[in-house]
Amino acid sequence: MSFKVLVDSSSDIPKNKAASAGIITVPMPVTIDGKTYLEGIDLQTEDFYAQFASFKELPKTSQPNLNMLLEHYEQVLAEGHEVVAIHLSSGLSSTVATAKMISETTSAPDRVHVIDSLGASFGYGLLALLAQDIVQSAASWEEAEAKILQCRKSMRYIFTLDTLEYLVMGGRVSKSAGFIGGLLDVKPVLHITSEGHIEPFAKVRTRRAAIRKLVDIMEQEIQHPEEQVIGISHSACLNEANLLAQEIRERLKVKDIWISEIGCVIGSHTGPGTLALFYRV
Repeated sequence: MSFKVLVDSSSDIPKNKAASAGIITVPMPVTIDGKTYLEGIDLQTEDFYAQFASFKELPKTSQPNLNMLLEHYEQVLAEGHEVVAIHLSSGLSSTVATAKMISETTSAPDRVHVIDSLGASFGYGLLALLAQDIVQSAASWEEAEAKILQCRKSMRYIFTLDTLEYLVMGGRVSKSAGFIGGLLDVKPVLHITSEGHIEPFAKVRTRRAAIRKLVDIMEQEIQHPEEQVIGISHSACLNEANLLAQEIRERLKVKDIWISEIGCVIGSHTGPGTLALFYRV
């Protein structure tokens, strides 16, 4: 028995890490000013953020192409593996529901296992990397699933934004919250709940304070940091991601810190200047 982990591109796993782990990534579509692109195929992150301010309207995202998803599942099955498909949170996207529907149309539905990540960006990516390690040594799917779900339960997602404008425009937070944030010039700290939804968590007055707040929260919550690889993701703010990593290392002994860039799918909703932190509690 062997398993192959498959994710969609909203997991923001760096290509080299996905390749070395043997994880398959299905590109997700992003529509910009009426034209649809595939993330990582004909739309690259650096171009996306460089041109973001010039888009006529906020980019739109949707679930993976149904035929493409089916083809990826069937390819894994044809290679003799069972599919472990981990997808973007059902609280943020209909991808999981679609994946479950598609799994039933494959040549071996009982060998396609769909998991709701209940997360996004590189926190979801870290979950997938942990899942890949789990399935390598699992004696059965039941054993692997239990361990993956336990990891999912412990995964923490917290992040700060340069502005609430894009989340408000995309309907991810209320207009009143966006108005107050803009009026007071606060820097919000948000989190993804255990149900996979985005909710406000705290607010501070400056960007530097927001970075410190992320570390404060992690320091209070994290379990066994010395055993953990910490994830950081950012949208066109690498210097601040490095600053966040430095602050973590000064205050906590961790196994390692991996930095990833937020891709075009998640970035369509958060915009440039997003800084996210992922760890287990």
